[in-house]
Amino acid sequence: VTVCRRFVAEVYRGGMATPQGISLDYIKIESSRFGRNAFIATVSKALVPFVSPVTFNWFGEDLLTFLASNEQKVRNCGVNADVSIHFPVSEQNNWDSLLLWGKAQIISDTLGREQLWDKMGYDCNLFEPGGPSAETHVFMQVRLHKGLILRRYGIDGREVWRREA
Repeated sequence: VTVCRRFVAEVYRGGMATPQGISLDYIKIESSRFGRNAFIATVSKALVPFVSPVTFNWFGEDLLTFLASNEQKVRNCGVNADVSIHFPVSEQNNWDSLLLWGKAQIISDTLGREQLWDKMGYDCNLFEPGGPSAETHVFMQVRLHKGLILRRYGIDGREVWRREA
């Protein structure tokens, strides 16, 4: 596993690395080791932190998630779009951590929902039988600006990606 990870890192550093370190493509490949479930942290208007589980899918360079319209994280992003995302650490991923930071945009209009309806990698109708015209669900699209991989909680090193300005 470690040899394979180093090989992938070298391939993605060669020609696709940013001046700051690893590339977003490398972050996307690494995220597959953690699965599609993660925890997202938002902050309320009263500055109360809120962390909750979500299922993500990559949508180009962004992360996309499908949420009920009335969720706290949706309300929080209405007042503060800054979010952080942490993928679960486990023995299966060698105790590595993947943390991401970005700005969330809530897509709540029918046209936006129609354009994203088939982008989650599962059938959104299972959670919203009313289809994309139903206002009870929205999409959150997160434009990432930083990613951090900590190898074994940082003991074996850290790799950083930052979006160039």
